[in-house]
Amino acid sequence: MAYRQQKERPSRLKPPCIDPLDSVGLVSKGDQSLLNHETQEDYFNTITTRYHALVGPSEGQAQDEDGVTARLAFLSLNQDTLLAAQLRASSPGMPPIIMAMRKLREAIVASSRVDEFAKTVYIFIIRTTILLGHPESYHPALLHLIRRIHCTGSLSKEEETEFIGYYILDLACRQHDLANAFGVRNMYDHRSGRIDTVLMALVHGNWVLFEKAKGAGNTYEKRLMEWAGGRMTDRAVQCLGKTYLSVSKAYVEQCTGMTWESLKESRNLLWTCEGQTVMIK
Repeated sequence: MAYRQQKERPSRLKPPCIDPLDSVGLVSKGDQSLLNHETQEDYFNTITTRYHALVGPSEGQAQDEDGVTARLAFLSLNQDTLLAAQLRASSPGMPPIIMAMRKLREAIVASSRVDEFAKTVYIFIIRTTILLGHPESYHPALLHLIRRIHCTGSLSKEEETEFIGYYILDLACRQHDLANAFGVRNMYDHRSGRIDTVLMALVHGNWVLFEKAKGAGNTYEKRLMEWAGGRMTDRAVQCLGKTYLSVSKAYVEQCTGMTWESLKESRNLLWTCEGQTVMIK
């Protein structure tokens, strides 16, 4: 009996639209798609292109065809893009990128890769997630860069100073662990007058010196120092309260870096404002 070959009917269902960042999983969950070096490099290009699309190119910087400009867009210490500084980890479009960074980090560690590409990836992740205020990403990346990749001698002296400085600032400002911050400084013989000034300001509660050091720092140092901003504002309020009976409203705002209304509300101050003068109680 002859059977007629039936033509396959095209499916009326549209194929699912899969985000390229979601096409692979975490190595820690058993997915091994990213263990291949070429796949890692292609995935990194996808991450940086997506990130670059969100923050926009730098002024006077053109996007080249193969995405190299996008990959290197945020690897410069001089990068101070206003939009990038306003973004946070919860900003629209950022959570998938942050998760993709974690996937790539796990894949690089699992494949024992410590070459120039691994260094470039980790530098990119550290700098971008510092700007995004996401310590869950930049803290483990800093540790791996300093303790593992740096051991191969791939970091230049300038890069070593930069990233150990970020580690010290994270310990001192975010984790409020001054003992370990000084320990890391001595262990790596880190020499930076700006970092030393920040540590001294935190030790002595010198909010004036802290703000001066913050103003002299690069974009990433300023972002890390923001973690200690609340403590230093509290210290400034304490000093004002012990020193003055009345003071100008503008001076209070200058010292605390906050508007009078937000300062009074956030600190539950009993001080009153009469015109442009703050009466301290």
